[in-house]
Amino acid sequence: MPLILIADDDEEVCGWMQAVLEADGYRVIVAADGLQGLASVRRESPVLVILDVYLPLRDGLEIMLQLHEQELSVKVFAISGQPVPGYDILRIASILGAQATLAKPFSIDRLLVEARDLVGPAQRLCA
Repeated sequence: MPLILIADDDEEVCGWMQAVLEADGYRVIVAADGLQGLASVRRESPVLVILDVYLPLRDGLEIMLQLHEQELSVKVFAISGQPVPGYDILRIASILGAQATLAKPFSIDRLLVEARDLVGPAQRLCA
C-alpha cells in the first residue's frame, strides 16, 4: 500500500484527510509542522506528501525547496486555505514543483481524485 504523509498544522483537517485516505486503502502518517514533515520524508520515504503551504517552523515552500536540494524523490500535493492578497501561493507551489495543488476547503472527492492520480489506487487487502 502506498504511504502518504500529510503535513498540516490543523488537527481537524489532518484527521479527516487521514481517515478518508486510510478508508480508501492508503497508509498515512502525519506531521504537525514543517520540521516534522521534512524529517518524516527522510525517515519514512512516502510516495506522496500532502503539504500545507503555511506550516509552523518551516513553511511548505521551504520544504519543497529542501526536497529538491536534497534530491528526495517524493510527489507533492500542495494545499492552502490562506489566500495572500497579490500572491497566488498555490501557483508558486506549482512553479516550485508541486505536482498538484488544491485550495481549502475541498471535498473528499477532490482529495481522493488527486491522491489516486498522483500515486494510483491503493491496493486493498481482502479479508
